[in-house]
Amino acid sequence: MSQPDARAANETVPRIVLHTVPIRPKPLRPSVQRFVVGPSHAPGNGRNYGTSEGYIYQAALRSREVKVNPFWVTWRLLRMSMYLAWFWIGVLWNRLLIIEVDERSKRNARSFREIIESLKGVWIKLGQQMSQRPDILPPAYCDELDQMLHEIKEKISRPDVEEAIRRQMGKPWNEIFADFQWESIGSASVSCVYRAVLHTGEEVAVKVRRPGINRLFTADLKALEWLMKFAEVLTIWRPGTSANFREELKNVLLEELDFRQEARYQELFRRYHKRRKKLNVTAPKIYYEYSGEEIMVSEFVRGRKVQAVIKAMYENDWQYLAELERDGIEPKRVAKQLVRSRYYSFHECPLFHGDPHPANIVVQPNNRVVMIDFGACGVFSERDRRLMWQLNQYYYQEDVGGMVNMVMSIMEPIAPVNGIDDFKRELLDAWWTGFYGIKSKHADWWERSSFRLWLKFFELIRKYEIPIPRKMVRMIRATLLYDTVASRLYPEINVFKEFQKYSEGVARRTRRHIQECAVRQLLLGPDDANYMKVQQIANVTNGLLFRLQKFLDDPEFRFTELAGKVYSAVRAFTRLFVLILSSAVVAMLIGAIYGLTLGNSIVLNPLEWKSPFLLSVFAIWLAVVGVLLMAYGRRVYLRFGDVDD
Repeated sequence: MSQPDARAANETVPRIVLHTVPIRPKPLRPSVQRFVVGPSHAPGNGRNYGTSEGYIYQAALRSREVKVNPFWVTWRLLRMSMYLAWFWIGVLWNRLLIIEVDERSKRNARSFREIIESLKGVWIKLGQQMSQRPDILPPAYCDELDQMLHEIKEKISRPDVEEAIRRQMGKPWNEIFADFQWESIGSASVSCVYRAVLHTGEEVAVKVRRPGINRLFTADLKALEWLMKFAEVLTIWRPGTSANFREELKNVLLEELDFRQEARYQELFRRYHKRRKKLNVTAPKIYYEYSGEEIMVSEFVRGRKVQAVIKAMYENDWQYLAELERDGIEPKRVAKQLVRSRYYSFHECPLFHGDPHPANIVVQPNNRVVMIDFGACGVFSERDRRLMWQLNQYYYQEDVGGMVNMVMSIMEPIAPVNGIDDFKRELLDAWWTGFYGIKSKHADWWERSSFRLWLKFFELIRKYEIPIPRKMVRMIRATLLYDTVASRLYPEINVFKEFQKYSEGVARRTRRHIQECAVRQLLLGPDDANYMKVQQIANVTNGLLFRLQKFLDDPEFRFTELAGKVYSAVRAFTRLFVLILSSAVVAMLIGAIYGLTLGNSIVLNPLEWKSPFLLSVFAIWLAVVGVLLMAYGRRVYLRFGDVDD
């Protein structure tokens, strides 16, 4: 049995406004106020502006102003500067010591993690995000910062939790919950998770945002922005290098602070995966009537963490594995479900889970997979979906060059940097090597996934200092995590073969849908939507006919005159052909008569004429042909140049 992981409180969504101009929406008409898109409760006044159906439209548009004292920002900046200066002194000292490079890198990484933990606030989230960014930091730093993904020791006091519940719901906690366990079952930098029971008897997980965390994050973001820009001015970092990272960090942190967006992500993921029951993947139910900006209440999930399943497999814990078998849990089947769920999320869902690490995946009896922690999700445009689809198709066709071209297309627009051609060439060579590992039947588990391909991609990105879009970072991160978890559950899995099976399923569903539409329209007549399409086609046709008519009626274009000119040209070239043919016959007759007078055989091939007379006749004929071509060509040219009456 498992509980929402400490990181279930870890990822969520944004509404911090760094400017000071609040947005005050106009009151809505009663007819508009009935339109709802999710639950909302006005903080602090106890009034429920929504229903259990969703947020009032007006509340969903409301932007909350966060004011931060400039002196506090300055103090945070000074503290950051002192800590980072101390870190760089330690780096220089370690470089003076006679130790191996790997050991020195580990020491520096450990010191960096300790400093980040001391700074708290945004720096905790910064460390967590940078642990997933091998394109920015070396692997040793990423490995060290990965420890920050686990539980945070600092808890939220009971009075603060009670006040958050009252502020969010307008009622004391005991009017909402029949029981509330005040010892958190998960603790992260943004929030803590508690276990509770509603008066209806339903067991729920309550995610509570830390008090004052929004102001702390706002101050730290501003201070961090100043610090990174200063580092670029001093060329400690290449100018412009941090822009993409700062934008990504800001967006992720803003998403963390408003639980309403996470609730939306979770709801959509659950709804869309419910349509594909064969995937057997879902997400916890959201209780919208109790959820809002500071608190999110969701179904309490029981099951086995994939993290524990993997550990049992590699430690040969036969007792645990026997329990899995008794519950009908097959690691091989779970691995395939995860990979196909990834493809489904990428290509058919409006979003994909951006952080599917083993602690965020719960397996229930009969291989039912439950994804938790939807704070970090990604989306694709239709163009990106097509490129991703083609990328996987190229792999299945064993066309690594096509794969690299698709990756370059997904990266667009690419900033003008030096070495982009060298980057592409090295990536192609590296991906061929990784491709051989995936295809080999004797490769290790980490070689049979896309891990090796994307790791080399990140190494080259860092080498050539090429910025990549945030959406691509999330896509690669999700791909790596999905494929890594699947490969550890089932080392023989081929993720691209699973894509082929998924694409075959998509083709079958598409064919069935088209056939059903065709039969329905044959029996019942065209759908209303088809009549709209016919109307659209008619409108386009009318527009084309109008343009054609306007073109034909243009004073500068007369179809009759053009037809006359074309007829004149055809007649002239016909006459030219007849004259050339006639002159050739005359020349041949002259040659034949000349041959008879000399008693020689008739020679019809001018190339075999040897006498000067015959050669002169041939030269005169060529001259006549040239004059005729020039004269008639000039005549046609002048005719087309005539101005129409």
